[in-house]
Amino acid sequence: MKKDRWKRPIACFLVLALMAVLCLGCGGDKADGKVTIVIGEMTDLTGPASPAIIPFHYGLQDIIKYYNEEGFIPGVQLKAVTYDTHLNPARAIPGWEWCIERGAEVVQVMLATDAETLKTLAEREKVAIFTVSSTEYLEDPPGWVFGSSCLDTDQLRTMLNWISEEHWDYTAEGSVPKVGYCGWRDPMGIEQERALREYCQAHPDKFQWVDGFLAPVGTMSFRPEIEGLKDCDYVCPFGTAGAAFMKGFRAKGYDATFFSDASAPAFRGFYADMVGWEGLDGSVCVFMNRLWNETDPYIDLASEILYRYRADEAEEIINASSSYAGAIIINVMFLELLQEAIEEAGGAENFDGQAFYDAAIKFEVELEGFPKRFYTDTKRFLTDHVAVYEWSAEVEDLVRVSDWLPLITE
Repeated sequence: MKKDRWKRPIACFLVLALMAVLCLGCGGDKADGKVTIVIGEMTDLTGPASPAIIPFHYGLQDIIKYYNEEGFIPGVQLKAVTYDTHLNPARAIPGWEWCIERGAEVVQVMLATDAETLKTLAEREKVAIFTVSSTEYLEDPPGWVFGSSCLDTDQLRTMLNWISEEHWDYTAEGSVPKVGYCGWRDPMGIEQERALREYCQAHPDKFQWVDGFLAPVGTMSFRPEIEGLKDCDYVCPFGTAGAAFMKGFRAKGYDATFFSDASAPAFRGFYADMVGWEGLDGSVCVFMNRLWNETDPYIDLASEILYRYRADEAEEIINASSSYAGAIIINVMFLELLQEAIEEAGGAENFDGQAFYDAAIKFEVELEGFPKRFYTDTKRFLTDHVAVYEWSAEVEDLVRVSDWLPLITE
């Protein structure tokens, strides 16, 4: 791989003449002499997860538009086709078929639940999946699903380890902290609860496990769960359900510190509206990219693209979520991988799912300010480091409080 190629979008953005290379090739239709490259997108635009996901969808759509308008990929026109799953697992296979029928050779999937359902199909049909969220099943055994981030279970183990080393004062408190979990009974919730429970039970000198509650997907009332976790020092609520849990927990006057994985910044505005900044103050989470309030060339690029296409709603998008900026960073890597696959296939006309797979299993990228990210023939998640952020009522934002931390994987 050309180690410095990823710098071209950033460098050229800074001089207003982006000279990037990337894209997805699928040997598809030609328009105006260009090969049309189709990217399937399966996401939740109207279901319970949509507050965090819609900005990501905007980011994917806009970076594709940006690359096309600037002519970054000579001879290639990128195209995204989007299927709304409504966060309904039953729509995963119909959505997959819908994307394939429209020429997608690679499909970007937002939710690990859908990626799990489609993993076998992807391998059988030789159409790769690039997923934003991941579960252990997606890596073991390794297949045709490639994650942009890292396992939630590893994120939460890393979060607990940081709490034990940097956050909880064992001497002053005279005891180990009590820990609990509340989420939905879906693949991610099940894995998260198990990982936290097993980690706490394996480290009784550091933590006391209280309980883990898994409610049916869609549940937004958590009275029994709140009472079951009221004496905890730390509670991990997850996703859309987390907002309702935290709101009810604080309304009862309970004061545990909330902690979470990297999904939390995507719910920034939703959580703030539901729980309030005072209720969130002091909560901690991990994150593997950058937030809007940080200095970073990719945040600059995200801002440029956002204000180009969505100036009227830009401030609302920024205040609501980290997802748009995350989409830009993630898709810089995604498109770089696609470009490598095209080059190795001998051009866009020859690109297919096998070309993507062959390029992916040896892909690595070094973004400025980030640890190296890479896949191997067995490793299916790009990211191996996270940083810790704290919710601050004083500045009404998330503030970074750690350097990059290597993931705790067991």
